[in-house]
Amino acid sequence: MNRTHIGIFGPRNAGKSSLVNMLTSQEVSIVSSVAGTTTDPVSKPIEINGLGACVFIDTAGYDDHGMLGEMRVTKTKEVLKRCDIAIFLIPNTIFEDKDKLQEATKWFTLIKERSKAILVVNNFTETSYASDAKKLFGVDEYIEINIAQKDGREEVLKAIGFVQSQYQQDLSIVTHLVKPTDTVVLVMPQDIQAPKGRLILPQVQTIRELLDYGCTTICTTTAKLEQTLKGLKDAPALIVTDSQDFKTVYELKPQESRLTSFSVLFARWKGDIDEFIQGAEALSSLTANSRVLIAEACSHAPLAEDIGREKIPALIRKKIDANIKFDIVSGNDWNVDLSQYDLIIHCGACMFSRSQMLNRVKDAKQYKTKITNYGITIAYLNNIIDKIIW
Repeated sequence: MNRTHIGIFGPRNAGKSSLVNMLTSQEVSIVSSVAGTTTDPVSKPIEINGLGACVFIDTAGYDDHGMLGEMRVTKTKEVLKRCDIAIFLIPNTIFEDKDKLQEATKWFTLIKERSKAILVVNNFTETSYASDAKKLFGVDEYIEINIAQKDGREEVLKAIGFVQSQYQQDLSIVTHLVKPTDTVVLVMPQDIQAPKGRLILPQVQTIRELLDYGCTTICTTTAKLEQTLKGLKDAPALIVTDSQDFKTVYELKPQESRLTSFSVLFARWKGDIDEFIQGAEALSSLTANSRVLIAEACSHAPLAEDIGREKIPALIRKKIDANIKFDIVSGNDWNVDLSQYDLIIHCGACMFSRSQMLNRVKDAKQYKTKITNYGITIAYLNNIIDKIIW
């Protein structure tokens, strides 16, 4: 999604839930002096002046223990992979205990590896450990607040805004491919997979960006594309299609019109397009013994001819080998052994933050497993990967 994901991490009883409540000015999380009150991550979407659309995520303490505690910590690590900004909330007590300090340092390193930006917040009472914290964590963005007295809300929000400005990239979805005076045709098949009464998010976001940019934006379906093109005085500068109709649209498009798909555009906007293009090349080396992981960002009830569960596997089996094995993961489920797969084929990730998608790419690289994207896979299998743009 487009919201800035802000995760709050720290040991139990550091004041994480109280901080979420203070920042959102709402009683979002249960607050208690009992260690381990927060079990599952708690999310609160909110619009903040100066920051825009955000979602704060309250997590379980990283020092939880026992069988359930370990499961909670695993969930906390999963949240870390979704965050654009991590607030590392520490109480004074960690500076007074060698073991707690060592564990905090270990977690800070883990957070630094996964998040774009870190804000260290010390929830203190009387003694300031500012010099110790800055030396230990090596960060300039460090603030001290007293959450119990509800003191420091504006300071934290200002600091979030600062770290957000340091990492934020203004990547466009599609307008890097066109001029404001261009006509763009969007081919949006309304088949059994299309949600009733609405457009899917990538279509909506692409339309909005094109309109804001000043392009003439024409929406049509695959069945009406030929008629739409005949009705235009000049060929459109760009055609954006649903990936599963790449072949049909490519054969109908005017020679001067460039072609891409929503999924390919989102591969660049949300992920690592170069890595996905390289990953698609692994398709040619799949064999009967290969195993492929299909990864969906959203959880949905699959219907007949589902693109990820049915169409892509069928296309690969037809073109490469009928015995290739496929597994499916949906939503935030990602706790799988990626090393057992020869290839990961991911959806456009419209329901993920860019950070979450890039962390999945990082996980794939760690296990030396190739990763690509729905749209790029279909373009590759239809032999038009060199004829599309992104």
